Amino acid sequence: MIQINLEKALEIHKKKIRERREVVFKDLDIQFMKALEKGNTTLSVEIGTKKQALRDITDIDISNISTLDELKQIWDVELLGESPY
Repeated sequence: MIQINLEKALEIHKKKIRERREVVFKDLDIQFMKALEKGNTTLSVEIGTKKQALRDITDIDISNISTLDELKQIWDVELLGESPY
């Protein structure tokens, strides 16, 4: 039987998150600047909230995760887009 090292899998998962997050951050930075230029404070606050969620997204508790599939399922499609898995 193959044994999965969840700690190692988590580090790989976080690396994938960071790679995707970098792309999303760039897009949000552009949107944020456009919102500021237009004086749209509501939109700039929403974007700021998304950016903070992206910063926090790698704070993953794996105490309730026991399989690789469960780890893959915690990919946040709303923030990061389509899962790479």
